[in-house]
Amino acid sequence: MAHTLIEQGRRFTDDTYACKEEVQAIYNQSNVDEIWKNILSYRSFYDAETELRDNSSLPYKICLTRKISSYAFNLQTKLNHDLIKFILLPEGLKKEYVLQKQVEALLHTAKATSTNVTENTLRKLANGEIENIPSDLFVLKAYLDSYKEASKLTSLSLEDIIQINALCSGEEESKGEVKYRSQALNDIINPLKEPDKEHIQEHLEHLLAFLNQEDIPLLLRALSIPYVFMYLRPFEYYNEETSALVAKAFLSMHGLGVIGFTLNLESICYASSKSFFERLKLVETSLDLTYALERFLAFIIKDEENINEALKELTIKKQEMVSEPVMSNETTSANPNDIAVVDTPSQFALPAFPRKDTLETIEARARQLREVHPQLKKKQAHFYAGHCTIGLHYTIDQFKSEEHTVYETARTSMEDLANRGFYKKEMIGKKFVYTPIPLEDQD
Repeated sequence: MAHTLIEQGRRFTDDTYACKEEVQAIYNQSNVDEIWKNILSYRSFYDAETELRDNSSLPYKICLTRKISSYAFNLQTKLNHDLIKFILLPEGLKKEYVLQKQVEALLHTAKATSTNVTENTLRKLANGEIENIPSDLFVLKAYLDSYKEASKLTSLSLEDIIQINALCSGEEESKGEVKYRSQALNDIINPLKEPDKEHIQEHLEHLLAFLNQEDIPLLLRALSIPYVFMYLRPFEYYNEETSALVAKAFLSMHGLGVIGFTLNLESICYASSKSFFERLKLVETSLDLTYALERFLAFIIKDEENINEALKELTIKKQEMVSEPVMSNETTSANPNDIAVVDTPSQFALPAFPRKDTLETIEARARQLREVHPQLKKKQAHFYAGHCTIGLHYTIDQFKSEEHTVYETARTSMEDLANRGFYKKEMIGKKFVYTPIPLEDQD
C-alpha cells in the first residue's frame, strides 16, 4: 500500500502536477477517488501553508516538491549569474540592455491594451525623444513612468503598491487617495470570485505578510503576486500593470537587481486566455497555488534563457570594444591638453593624437567645429571632437553609447560625417568602421 501511494504520488506530483480531472483522463475512468487520496497524501509531506487567504479566510498552500523547489532555486542561481554578467558590462551596454527591456515591456503593454504602435515609436518614447505625447500613447507613457519609479524601490509597503497603481493611472502621486474598486465585478473573462471591497486592504496585507515568508523560495513568492491580483482585483483600474510592477520590484529589491526587474512578468499578468483562467480557477477551488506556479515558473525559466542570450550578445560587443584600438592615456607633452594643429585657414584643424582630453576641451573643440561647419548637429560635432585621432577606428555603437542615441540615429550621424569628409568609411571583418581623414586628404 505504501509503495502504491508513493508511486502514484510521484507520478502525478513530481513528474507532472496533475489535477483530479487530469488523473481521470489518464486512467480513462471517472472514479479515481482512491488514487486521488494517495496523491493528496503524498503531497501533504511537501505542503507549505502560506499567509494568503481566500474569501473564507482559509489559507492557500504551495506544494514544495523536490522538482518545483529545485527549479525555483536553480532559476534564482541563473538569474544571479545573469546579474553578474550585467554588472560587468560597460555603462553604455548596460543602458542598451535596460532600454531594450523597457521597449519589450511597452510592447507587451501595447498589445494588452490594443494600442497600435511600432517598436521604433516605443523606443523613442522610452528614450524620451517624443516631446508631445499623443493621446493614444498616454497609457504607455504612464506605464513607462511607473516602470521607472518602481525600479527604484528598495522596500515594498501598502503605500508603495498604491503609488504604483496611481502612476499607472497617469497620476504623479497617489495624494493619499486610495482608488480601490468600489463595487463587485462582473468579469466575463476572469471567473475568479473577488473578495468584498471592504476586505481589499486586508488581503493586500496578507500578501505583504506572505512576501516575507522566507521558507518559500523567492521566485515562487514573486510569481504568486499575479494570482493574488487576478482574484483580488483591488483597484478600479490597471490591476494587471500594477501586479507586474509589484512582482518586478519585489524580485529586484531581494537581490536580483536589474535582472529581476526586467523579467517578462507582463506576459503572465496580462494573460487572458480561457485555459489560463481555467488553471487559476483550479487554484481557487483547491487553495493550491502550485497549479499556477508550476506553469508560471516554466515560462520564467524560458524567459531567463532570452535574458542570458541578450547578455551574451552584449558581452561579445564588450569584447569587440576592448579589442578595438583606443586612445592612449599617455602623453608626450608636459601639458596633456596640448593639441598639435595643422596650419590651414579654411578647414577646422584636425587634432593630431589628442591624449587625456578633458570634457571641457572636447566641448570647446566641438563648439569650434560647429563655427566652421554649422551644418553639423551638436552630437555629431561632440562625437567627432573626442574621436578624431588619425589612425584609429570608430564605430556606430560607440556613437550610440557615448552620445546616448538609438542605433538608427547613430548610424545616420556617422554616415553623414563620412559623406562630409570627416571620416573614411570602410569594412573591417563584418562591420563598418570610420577613420578620421587627415586634412591633406580632404577635398
